Amino acid sequence: MAFLSEAEIESAMLDQLRALGYSIEREEDIGPDGHRPERESHDEVVLRRRFEDAVARLNPGVPPEARQDAIRRVVQAVRASRLDAHDPHGLISGTLRISDAQAFLKERDL
Repeated sequence: MAFLSEAEIESAMLDQLRALGYSIEREEDIGPDGHRPERESHDEVVLRRRFEDAVARLNPGVPPEARQDAIRRVVQAVRASRLDAHDPHGLISGTLRISDAQAFLKERDL
């Protein structure tokens, strides 16, 4: 029975994102202890500055107060959903059978 390690799954996912045109940032650079930190802790899953910039760029006609309110609501919803949801890291910590990983990726259309 073949297994995929967390590193192998992460590498495959990053390759797919690169193929879609995304740039990949490293933890050593943007993590809380990085050279250019973009969050204060690993508990922050929304990179606030990037999110604010994207909301402003995509909604130039919306008043700043309304954009900030929308951002606040999204960040609160993400925090709340993290409390209720299963930790996805648990799905890939250690090893997974290939069939489990394939089902996980297919389920999420990845």
